[in-house]
Amino acid sequence: MKTFATRGVRVVVGMVAACLAFSAPVSAQAAAAGILQGSGTISPGLGATPAPQTYTLSGSLTGAGAAGGSAVVVNDSCSYSGSSSGLGDNVAFGLGTMSGSCTGSLAITDTMTVVRVGAIALEAGPDSTGGVAGEAIHICIWIATQAPPITNYIHVCVWIGWGA
Repeated sequence: MKTFATRGVRVVVGMVAACLAFSAPVSAQAAAAGILQGSGTISPGLGATPAPQTYTLSGSLTGAGAAGGSAVVVNDSCSYSGSSSGLGDNVAFGLGTMSGSCTGSLAITDTMTVVRVGAIALEAGPDSTGGVAGEAIHICIWIATQAPPITNYIHVCVWIGWGA
């Protein structure tokens, strides 16, 4: 089991490094990458039929980055909220927006477009990392903590942000 867990951590760290290397412009004045993990709520709850939803996501972001020419160890507390767009979300698919911030060692604010297929969510949009305007990408796994209607979940996200 320990080997599987160690291998999983190596894969995630490799994914973060590769995403940051290929997505952040060389001229970035601030950049960070890390793992965002925690929990969230969905209301009124995901079921088989699409319906308008609101959701929250909170957790801890840990990683590394650079701001103002100095290395930064990222250890932030994050909180986001959002809502579905169009026809609403169901268990199979979701589309919406979210915004929020992380506070701690590196000030971060995000306004994201969210696309979710099953348990995999891609969140991307404008960001401010270390006070520098830029972009952010989150690649997340949302894991339901009960059968539908799903109102609670845990999440693990690869988080990448940069400002130019």
